Amino acid sequence: MNPIENQLVDSSRMVADIVVANIGANPELFDEAVALMMKDEYPLSMRASRVVYLVGEKHVNLLRKYIPLFIQELPKIKIDGVKRCLLGIFAYMPVFLSEDQLGELADISFTWLEDMKQPIAVRAISIDILLKVLKIYPELKPELVALLEASIPEASAGLKNKCRRTLQRLNKKDK
Repeated sequence: MNPIENQLVDSSRMVADIVVANIGANPELFDEAVALMMKDEYPLSMRASRVVYLVGEKHVNLLRKYIPLFIQELPKIKIDGVKRCLLGIFAYMPVFLSEDQLGELADISFTWLEDMKQPIAVRAISIDILLKVLKIYPELKPELVALLEASIPEASAGLKNKCRRTLQRLNKKDK
């Protein structure tokens, strides 16, 4: 059992913050948090993913070497909390992606947005990622618009709202 695993006794924010502070003081422990997250074992991987996300907010440089791994493994992740945290890293943090990595991430995001079996949060964060992708590849806008429009009839109230607001935002840019 590694030191991070011993510390992740529950899913509380307080525990996560303590582990994040420990990693801040000893960045080598970040490797262990990532390894636990990638095991894809509930609930430990979900707890570790939250720590990885929170560390990324404070020390984005620690994420850099793991970006290829995260993109490669993202489609294989089974635990929804881990998916959300990994998607959140790409949606909300300033991480650099190569053209190939961005393409893979866009493909994953389009696939998950279209998949009604994906949790609402996964689909919503996928929209945020695709909006970032459009800044670089505006030619993908018609595909995103069509997918958003197709998602509205079957979506939850919250996802319908996000789809509609995103469509309004995209239409404003056309004017």
